[in-house]
Amino acid sequence: MNISTIKKLSFAAALACTFAACKESEFLNLTNPNQAVDKTFWTSEANAQSALATVYSPIRGQMYGYFGGYTGWHTMNRADDVWFILGEEMHNWEPATYTNTPNTAESDFGRLYNTINRANVVLKNVQNVPMDANRRNELYGEAAFLRGYAYLLLVTNFGDVPLRLIPAIEDASEIMKPSSPEAAVWAQIVEDFKTAKQHLPITRPAAQAGRVTKGAAIAHLGKALVYMKKYPEAEAELATIMTAPYTYDLVSKFEDNFTEHTELNKESVFEIMYDGSFGEGSWGAETPTATQGFVIANFAGPQGTGGWFKWMPTASIVQSFIAEERPAGSDTRFDKRMYTSFYWKHSDFNDVVADGAWFGNLSFDNIWTASATKRLRGEPDYPTINGVKGRFLIKKFTNFYKNQPDANSMYNQQNQNNNLRIMRFAEVLLLHAEACIKNNKPDLAAADLTRIRNRAGLAAKTWATPDALWQEMIHQNELEFFFEGHRFFDLKRWYNYAEMKQILVNNKKQGAENFQARHYYLPIPQNERNTNTAIQQHPLW
Repeated sequence: MNISTIKKLSFAAALACTFAACKESEFLNLTNPNQAVDKTFWTSEANAQSALATVYSPIRGQMYGYFGGYTGWHTMNRADDVWFILGEEMHNWEPATYTNTPNTAESDFGRLYNTINRANVVLKNVQNVPMDANRRNELYGEAAFLRGYAYLLLVTNFGDVPLRLIPAIEDASEIMKPSSPEAAVWAQIVEDFKTAKQHLPITRPAAQAGRVTKGAAIAHLGKALVYMKKYPEAEAELATIMTAPYTYDLVSKFEDNFTEHTELNKESVFEIMYDGSFGEGSWGAETPTATQGFVIANFAGPQGTGGWFKWMPTASIVQSFIAEERPAGSDTRFDKRMYTSFYWKHSDFNDVVADGAWFGNLSFDNIWTASATKRLRGEPDYPTINGVKGRFLIKKFTNFYKNQPDANSMYNQQNQNNNLRIMRFAEVLLLHAEACIKNNKPDLAAADLTRIRNRAGLAAKTWATPDALWQEMIHQNELEFFFEGHRFFDLKRWYNYAEMKQILVNNKKQGAENFQARHYYLPIPQNERNTNTAIQQHPLW
């Protein structure tokens, strides 16, 4: 399977991954050659490769699905670095302001189980497909990785969830199934990533670019172990991919992680492929003709750029970026990442960098004015710098690198070709630093943090105490991964409820006063509980 197979989802294969487990007895022991069942589908490598492609699809969701703009992107960015524009969709506004309930619409809970069920079908059947043993094992490892990744998204969002490890259609108990404790789900995630690590290749040929590798499996295994606070094991795993034969490194320009012209670069550990040029323009549908494009630019882009303008950076994230200026004589006044993260007028703050122009040479003033109608609903109180009131808009994940009018509009499919870097080597460094601090290895942690700071153009720095290192690690995570959906989950694992709420209040997070311990998690959706009567609601809910 080459990357076009991943992009061009086969609807027949999707049906096979859903229904292929039907037992022959259900069809009077006759095999219909025109229907996708075990004996007709799992007979060739081509079919197995097509089935594996469908496992990616619910994670790669466009409008809905985990990285779809209407679901995953909204819920994963529910921390204090992203300001939600008032008056937008309630199913997005409620999780962002901690007013959601089990009846809040559009949960990704069921969609992630689509990935899991499809992975289970592949894991069950692929070992019997007549094909080269190494390629068969690679497919097995790839399916295990994707199942583990889906469970990682589920457990971080929902906590206790059902563990389904065989195709649901084979056993009714897999459908009516209670939740497993969070610790058991984490244990399964670790096992799936270890399986993937065992079977996946270190590198892929060009035709398979974008498919998961052994490095992606190790990185996510290390991440899971950090989240489980198993720091010695996490450090060992993450250190593995920081040296040969692995060649991951930070790209010199932070911006190169966010444009379609610099995809699959040396910093990319796990990247979801998108191609807006394929399909006939239907969004979000899982059909052979649906576009497979990335549309977050349309959601995030300000008015005047073709975007729907649903978010702004918060005042607190701006304050965090400007807290440490670069040394005198530097080629930027502030942290280099700030120039990729935000649109802003550089001359307002006497920056040495010239003011930018985008989208057919629109100035920042043009874009700020065009976004006025939505900003009138409420906007962050940005800090004043050099006597000038701050003005900031989100730039990261928009099509800022295209100097074309309306380049953020999803209605031109050529605007949807950017890939999403889910795991960057920067995250490996910061996870490794976190583990090393906990393992009392400050020199190793400092080396990781220095690499991150050097790319950002920040001055050399030393840390006198483990706590100072820890605070720097927290700070660099905040800046490095602004609007990448990390912040909420980082706060949740670093702080107890009272501490986290105080941070949200201090940073003037929308809805901070509503935040309760139960908001560490999303509730199990009520429609799932109506369908699966064996499942329990999370105990905090």
